[in-house]
Amino acid sequence: MRLSLLLLGTLAQVAVAAEPLSAWQPGVVRSTLLNFIAQVTEPDSDAYRPPAERIAVFDHDGTLIIEQPLLVQMAFVHERVRELAPAHPEWVELAPFDAVLAGNNAVLAQMGFRGTAALVNAAQAGISQAEFRAAVSRFLGQARHPRFEVVYPQLVYQPMLELIALLTASDFRVYIVSSGGIEFIRGLSESVYGVPRERVVASVMKYELREEDEALAVWRKSGFQSLNAGPFKVLNIDRHIGRRPVLAVGNSDGDLEMLSYTQAGPDTLAVLLRHDDAQREYAYADDSVRVLPVAAARNWLVVSMKKDFRQVFPTGSTGSIGGRS
Repeated sequence: MRLSLLLLGTLAQVAVAAEPLSAWQPGVVRSTLLNFIAQVTEPDSDAYRPPAERIAVFDHDGTLIIEQPLLVQMAFVHERVRELAPAHPEWVELAPFDAVLAGNNAVLAQMGFRGTAALVNAAQAGISQAEFRAAVSRFLGQARHPRFEVVYPQLVYQPMLELIALLTASDFRVYIVSSGGIEFIRGLSESVYGVPRERVVASVMKYELREEDEALAVWRKSGFQSLNAGPFKVLNIDRHIGRRPVLAVGNSDGDLEMLSYTQAGPDTLAVLLRHDDAQREYAYADDSVRVLPVAAARNWLVVSMKKDFRQVFPTGSTGSIGGRS
C-alpha cells in the first residue's frame, strides 16, 4: 500500500484523547490517518514498521501554525527591527527597513526573501545564541496576531497537535522540517508541539565561537550556513535523520520534494493541507500551484481545513473563531 495525504496542523502538548483525533471531522481523511498508524504499528500487518523506522516529518509554517498575514518568524523579525530602530536613524529612509517602520507589508511582500534578507540579518545576527533565544521567548510570550489578537503559540492547529501526540504515543519519532530558522522553531518545538529540540531540521545562520569572561559562547553572524528549502529538505532529512520518512505532512510548493520523497518508499503516507477556510483561518493557494496538481495525479490524500478540521485552534485561543463547526 502506498498512501499520500494533504494535511493541516495544530498544537501538540495534548494527550491522546479517549477518542483519537477528535479535532478532525469524521470521514475519509481521519479514517485514513488512523488506519495508516494502525497498520504501521500492528506486528501482523504487511505494512508493519519497527519503531526505529517510524519517522514522521512535518513542515512548520502553514502546517503546524498560522502563516498569514506574515510567517511568525517574519513577524518576529519586524518586531526586532522596530525595537532596534532608535539606534539606527538611517533606517527611516533605507529600504526595506523603511517599509517595516511604516507598516507597509504590501511592499515587503513584493520583495520576497532576497529583498528582505537585510531585515533578517539585522534582526537575528550580531548577538549570542542565548540573547537570541531570550528575544524569541519574549516575542512568543507577548506579540499578538493582528487579526486574532492572541499570542502566536495559541494559533497552532489543534488537529496537528493531536496527530503529533498520537504518533508519539505510537512510537513514531516526529521531526519538524522547515525552511524557517532552526533556533526560532526550537523556541516552540518542545513547549508547544512536544517535539524535542534536536528533532528540528531547519535553516541555519552562520555562527562563530567567542570567549566571554573565560567562557565560550556561540554568536550569530550575518548570512546563512544552510538553507533548508525545497529539495534541500530532502537532502537534510537524509543528512540529519538518515532514514526515509514513512509519513510526511506539508502545505505548499516548498514541501513538494519532501512529500514526493516520502511517497517513493513502500507503505508510506504523504499529506498535503489546503488552506480553504476564510472564516476560521485564511483561504489561499498561491503558494501551492505546483504541489496541488502533483497531489491529484499521485492520488495523495488532500486535507481541507474547512471540511476536515472539526476544530482549527486550541479551545479558547480565539473565542468562537476556529471552534467546532
